Amino acid sequence: MTSYKDKISLCEKKLGYSFKDDLLCLEALQTSGNPLSWNDRTVNKNDRLAILGETLLKSYLCNKWFEAGRTKGEWSAAEQAVVKNTNLARVGFEKGLEACIILNPGTDKASDKTMSTTLEALIGAAYRDSGNDGLAKVVEVLGLDHEFLHSVASPSPSHS
Repeated sequence: MTSYKDKISLCEKKLGYSFKDDLLCLEALQTSGNPLSWNDRTVNKNDRLAILGETLLKSYLCNKWFEAGRTKGEWSAAEQAVVKNTNLARVGFEKGLEACIILNPGTDKASDKTMSTTLEALIGAAYRDSGNDGLAKVVEVLGLDHEFLHSVASPSPSHS
């Protein structure tokens, strides 16, 4: 059986981010309805961190969209593509984060919903751990991006 510390270390490696407070990472990985005990602390399910992470992710991406000067329709397209649960689950599985998740006893595989919730919780945990720098780092490493979050490049002047 993998220890909680091993799960945290593996998660940090996959995220390219080291938590100052391991308890935040552990809570983000804790999907079981049963609280667990670690280092004399109770670690609850990740749902609160997931709500925070989802909200922060949308805000972070919306700010990038706004700074890029894109249209309202382009925001809707970018938000739908990046923040939807199916995309978050895909990203989490591609990064191999399922090995880090703490599942309910008797559950042997993370569902798409569990993975997307865990990804949102990890984003929330990184923010709680290091503010906007932690948030930006994790979002960047996860590749949660879209063409509509960047400025339209102006055409280069042609030289004849």
